[in-house]
Amino acid sequence: MKWRIIGLGIVLFCFGISQIEELPKFKETVPQQGIDADDELMRSPEELPDLVPKPVVFDGGHTGWKLQVPGNRPLATVAYEDGLLFVGGGYGSYEFYAIEAQTGKVTWMFRTGDDGPTAAVVRKGYVVFNTESCIIYVLKAKTGEKVWEKWLGDPLMSQPAVDDENVYMAYPGGDGYHHLACMKLNNGNPVWDVKIAGDLISAPIIDKQSVYITCFDGTVYRYNTKNGKLVWSQKKQATCAPTIYDDKIFISLRQEQKVGDDSVKQYEGLATLNNDDGEQTQTELWVKREAPYLVYGRRTAKTEAQAELDASVGFGSAPGTAKLNQAKENVGQYSVVGCWAYQGSRPVVKNNCSYNAMGNELQCLDITSGKKVWSNTITLEEEGIGGRVFAPPAYANSKLFFGAGNGEVFCIQAKDGKLLWKEKVDGSVSFQPAVAKGMVFVSCDNGLLYGIHTDDVKDDGWYMWGGNSEHNK
Repeated sequence: MKWRIIGLGIVLFCFGISQIEELPKFKETVPQQGIDADDELMRSPEELPDLVPKPVVFDGGHTGWKLQVPGNRPLATVAYEDGLLFVGGGYGSYEFYAIEAQTGKVTWMFRTGDDGPTAAVVRKGYVVFNTESCIIYVLKAKTGEKVWEKWLGDPLMSQPAVDDENVYMAYPGGDGYHHLACMKLNNGNPVWDVKIAGDLISAPIIDKQSVYITCFDGTVYRYNTKNGKLVWSQKKQATCAPTIYDDKIFISLRQEQKVGDDSVKQYEGLATLNNDDGEQTQTELWVKREAPYLVYGRRTAKTEAQAELDASVGFGSAPGTAKLNQAKENVGQYSVVGCWAYQGSRPVVKNNCSYNAMGNELQCLDITSGKKVWSNTITLEEEGIGGRVFAPPAYANSKLFFGAGNGEVFCIQAKDGKLLWKEKVDGSVSFQPAVAKGMVFVSCDNGLLYGIHTDDVKDDGWYMWGGNSEHNK
């Protein structure tokens, strides 16, 4: 269960260092298996809550379904496998659901021992997620039966990543440091554990035999997946999780420019890092632009809603273990839910092009020259709970799918930026959508979940946040 201590008499030291020199250590904590007193699995119609999806005909002519998840809380990106969607009941909830993708009907529900399920990943028949408060879970995807769970720390603001053998997850340790842990997928046994500067933006990213992370203080790390050995780390003022493509690292970075004697402006642009040492490969950021959305206290931020959501789970003030000052200074977020939902301007890189959203601009860059291939500036202002006008794009069938803070969902042709269609859902969208078998799945900040038929069965393959369980499709 969750134990939160408000008003700590101990001030935790916040680490802004770029590298912590310590060999990976094997933790002795034992994962718990089987249902405990705080867990509950519901599968029969009599047990399941009365959740009935409703058919929807959108103004633009597309059809689909919507499901109101109890609690009306922000939902993260769904995960898809074998006709099922997996999604938590939202920030602060205790429920995790398996839902039929075509119909929106609930198949099973797992009640967690702690609140706030994150975005899930699915691999080899396992569905993996953590609660914001403390625990990582691994369940059987088909049945919802628990394989193992493990208490890590509070709060957990990022989501796990999974390869064929292991689970990777960040957590705040009792020693004042954050840690990146590697555990066996099938039983939770520890493989390695290393200290890092703070919590992660979004998730660990896996490519080949390396796992990459960006901490909220802007530090980027690369570790060996087998033994946890640090390959390199760079303090870069990075504002999103990295994307790895063709042995190059693509990432958005923040820069400050002094204005007058006592103020600065924030800027953001795209950079590439050398995979061998993490050094930036160009002197100037690509598509550098002013970034008021990285400033804490901006007019468009949903600060009150974030504070209410944090208070609803016991955070009357910022918990010291979260090191929220790092996020406040680097990306303009100063709440647990804001960091939980923040994804930044993370690019999708395909066919030698980089696609992302910065502010209210959707853009495509040539990754050789850094020049824009196309860009669309859309007059929108409303942010999602994660602090951005647009969530990062999903890519499927040479199309981009974006969700927006005002509830609009866009489908854009990747080669030229042409708008193919857009629809409007009844809720703000913070998280990246998923795309599978001719449907796009949209999670809203008010607990609404949508399945929208795209009318093209080839729209397929972006099955969870980042496209796959390694978050690097």
